[in-house]
Amino acid sequence: MFTSIFLTFMLLMAVQRIRETFFKKGKENGMIVNKWTLPALSTVHFIVGIGAIVEYFLVQREVNFIISGLGFSMYFFAFVLRSWAITTLGRYHSVHIEIKKDHMLIRRGPYKYMRHPYYLSVIFELLGVPLIPNSYYSFCVSLAVYIPLLLTRLNLEEKAMTDKLGREYLLYKREVWGLFPIKRVEGKRL
Repeated sequence: MFTSIFLTFMLLMAVQRIRETFFKKGKENGMIVNKWTLPALSTVHFIVGIGAIVEYFLVQREVNFIISGLGFSMYFFAFVLRSWAITTLGRYHSVHIEIKKDHMLIRRGPYKYMRHPYYLSVIFELLGVPLIPNSYYSFCVSLAVYIPLLLTRLNLEEKAMTDKLGREYLLYKREVWGLFPIKRVEGKRL
């Protein structure tokens, strides 16, 4: 029963992510920088997903449903946060580091609390998915490979936004935490 639910979940998740990443309607092209990041992240994302499935079938371990529930909760949180971030960005959302000609800083929705809610959601997703089938090796690949790669992309995007928006973005960086909505005291990060 668990195997059927898990495989159905993985199939639905894969279809949703492929649709969101490669078949987004209404694309408006801006300047794309560091094009290598999308194929690199997509490849590791695929490896983690397939790795979680393969590991589930090859490594004989009893499924810990508490860990599975934690993984699913992380994925669900990620899905909600990612959807909120995409909706808030509207036409400025892109799977690339893409700067539109009339690019503007968005400071509403989740962007009021953190600069990178989309990336935070992807981190939760890529850590949560391997936990569902208790695929700990795939979880480690997420930690050791995917997250550093995603943080590299985050820094490249920050540079592109600073180049485009200048002082406005630098001020936003001082006021709003990058990945976690942590309150500040007297302008200092906690």
